[in-house]
Amino acid sequence: MTKSFGKKSIFLIFLAALFLCSPVYSASKKTKSKKKSQTTVKTTEETAAVEQNELNTQDAESIKLPSVKNQRTYFYKIDAVIMNDVENGSPDALRSAMSALRQARGSELEETEKVLVFVSSEIMKLVWPSEKITWDIPSVMEDTPYTGALNSVRQGVFDSSTGNVDFLTTLLPALVILNNTADVSVYENCEKAVKAALEIKNDSVLANYIMGCIYEKMHDYENSEKYLEIAYNASSKVDEIGLAYARVLRNNGKLQVASSILGGINSGTNDIAILKQNAFIAFDSKDYDAAELYVARVLQQTPNDLEFLLFRAKILIEKNDYIHAVSLLDVYARQDNTSIDYLVLRARVQLDWSKNTTAATETVEKALQLYPDNTDALMFAARISAETDAPVAGKYADELAARVLEKVPGNPEAMTYALDGLIQRENWQEAYAASKNLISLGEVSPAVVEKYVNICLKLGKLNEAYEYAKSRYDANPSDETLLQAYILAYSRVGNRDAVLKYIDSLMGSASAKVKSNLYYRRSFLQLTEEKALADLRSSLISNPRNSDALFRLYELYYAKQDYRKAQYYLRQVVAINPNDSSFKKLNEALTKLMQ
Repeated sequence: MTKSFGKKSIFLIFLAALFLCSPVYSASKKTKSKKKSQTTVKTTEETAAVEQNELNTQDAESIKLPSVKNQRTYFYKIDAVIMNDVENGSPDALRSAMSALRQARGSELEETEKVLVFVSSEIMKLVWPSEKITWDIPSVMEDTPYTGALNSVRQGVFDSSTGNVDFLTTLLPALVILNNTADVSVYENCEKAVKAALEIKNDSVLANYIMGCIYEKMHDYENSEKYLEIAYNASSKVDEIGLAYARVLRNNGKLQVASSILGGINSGTNDIAILKQNAFIAFDSKDYDAAELYVARVLQQTPNDLEFLLFRAKILIEKNDYIHAVSLLDVYARQDNTSIDYLVLRARVQLDWSKNTTAATETVEKALQLYPDNTDALMFAARISAETDAPVAGKYADELAARVLEKVPGNPEAMTYALDGLIQRENWQEAYAASKNLISLGEVSPAVVEKYVNICLKLGKLNEAYEYAKSRYDANPSDETLLQAYILAYSRVGNRDAVLKYIDSLMGSASAKVKSNLYYRRSFLQLTEEKALADLRSSLISNPRNSDALFRLYELYYAKQDYRKAQYYLRQVVAINPNDSSFKKLNEALTKLMQ
């Protein structure tokens, strides 16, 4: 039995071996293997398709950082200290990196090292042009994401094909922000790229500087200052950083700090860029004489600089030197008569010097056609509308000012024009809210105080008008406008005899202009028309150009249907206020009535 079982076992094993080696089994195994392989290939293809789809839909917002720790990058063989210096990107750090590389390798550089030298050289040329390159630049044979990104930068294109596998491939495309040929379409991509780079190395001077430049281009000066401050604190001797930081500080109103930083820049006081920034700082400080001197020094070196030719005209307008300003505007117009700055300055000359409201309106309307969202044009249009009580480009002062406030919330000048427009259209409730917002900013002009008091009185808020007018007058009793606002409010809440007594007490020491206003205000308190007319005549004796008194006489004679005398006084009001269309309309209506 034992022998028989052993022979059977050996036979069965032999048969199994033959089967395993048989063609039938092999074919079956290959078939299963092929099916498994096909399944694997299919899965791989599906995965690749998904990944490709993700790449195709990827935009600047989905820039990803390297996710695998210790991932080998193109420069993985190069010393980490050298790479850290290159990623820092400041001129000193780049020089240090190149010096260390030269000491370690001499002139026998591998291709990756040549690419790193090329990248460092391009950063120096593109970002820090005032700095000297102190190393030899080798020829680069390989076409890499680094060289490709830098070539795109020179063409004004943001390269989104670098792969973002390390700090440099992530950051280099954003250097396009420094290329003047690049348009606004690259701003968002650049911002996303530098944010990603800063997540890798947040103390990089290069990355912080580039981010500051991006936000400066986007006119986000608050954020720009934050990044440029980091770059400046790390590399304060770099001209490009100092200039950019000073520009942004100036735009943020920090004029003294900006001036101090300019003084420490190595280029010297005759450098054009520094002269220009000093000119802007002097202008913003309202030191127009100093600003003109800086501009003159710029034009001595670059007489064809149209920007500063126009800037000089702007300074002269601020100094009320309209004759010379107009000459410069004429010279500028031969080269460019559609620039927004030119159109706004031309409109100012037409309104303030030529007193040609129609021409100024046409000019600013042209500016708004070409630059519908320009803040300066909108502001000047709001000013014209506020002064003329007429629409400009189809909109009134409050509507134009509202568009400015969308861009620059809390701008006091725009808020004042908005208030003027609401008052002109007698929208008292909205005017009240607008005036409350304006005075909540703190110190406001006496003219705004007077407007607020008048609005309160129109709405029957007599005590509010009186309390506010009194507090402001008590704080500055020498201001004539505040005195007039106080007397107006006092006359509405106080005892008539007490108000008359107070007005009379001021007459003896008052100037001619103040006395004219006191007579005008006293005329409203008189019980007879004869005494009211006498006060108004006394008002005009003290100040013949008191348009309030003249208009009051027009109203009194118009009510008596003495239209000739009424027109006599109204025409004088029109002559004193040539831009106010409401007076012109009244005069035209009165002329028709008299025909």
